[in-house]
Amino acid sequence: MRKTIYIIAVFLLALSVYSEVKWEILPESTNVVSQKSTQLKMTATWTGYETISVRTPRFKELKGALVKDIVSYNESKPGVGGTQHTATYVIDLLVTNAPGTVVETGLIEVMSRGLEDSEFSSSDLAGVTLNVKSARLPWLVIAAALVVILAAALVFVLKKKTAKKSAAQPEQNLEEEYLAKLEESKELRLKGETAAYFGKCEELLRSYLRAKYSIADLDSFGEKEALENGVDQRMVRTAKEVCALCFNVRYAGYEPSSMEEKRAYDFLKELLIRNKPNRQKETDELYI
Repeated sequence: MRKTIYIIAVFLLALSVYSEVKWEILPESTNVVSQKSTQLKMTATWTGYETISVRTPRFKELKGALVKDIVSYNESKPGVGGTQHTATYVIDLLVTNAPGTVVETGLIEVMSRGLEDSEFSSSDLAGVTLNVKSARLPWLVIAAALVVILAAALVFVLKKKTAKKSAAQPEQNLEEEYLAKLEESKELRLKGETAAYFGKCEELLRSYLRAKYSIADLDSFGEKEALENGVDQRMVRTAKEVCALCFNVRYAGYEPSSMEEKRAYDFLKELLIRNKPNRQKETDELYI
């Protein structure tokens, strides 16, 4: 009996060790160009059977650059000692400092918690320093670019003179683009690939909110930010609920009902339809 209790205790201790979240910061380059964008890739990894929620990293002392956008994605795969989890954040920075200076990210706050934790645990990561350079092109490259531009202009003029005028085709708007992508996700549902289906719905929803409303991090986007940016609070709350459902299906082993499968799809579809330009109907139901 004591031997059995000892083995269980050792197993539980091993699980807690495996669940430690480790962070890695990888800059696109240590040399950056003034008034140009560069990327930082931050990766959180942990191994074990415990589901851990990780928040978007926060720059506390960023100097010499501005955060333009943050794109995140998750990955889980079987490994030794349990499932290997990875949460990746690709941070797009706009360099504002002049050449000859540096960009200092300063301390970066990272937060995580397990399912049974009531609050997030916070820690600060040491940042990185990037050298700011000026963009200098060799004269040969400039001359070659001018030749290409002149040749392209000549071809354009010749085509304009000889080609017949054709009716301009209307460009596909943002909502039509995402509706087409959403329609492709139905095939995953029909094949019974539930986790992949919910993953696709969450990816499209977060990507659309980022493109339409500049919501880089939906999880930390609250009522105050919604009011300041003129975004419908009910829509934001429902979007968070749908993303939470998708997360539980993918990582917590939750088995959704057919109504929940339909809800993730229908919410995004109705949101896209309502936001389409020149829509005719004002009675479409959005909140499901």
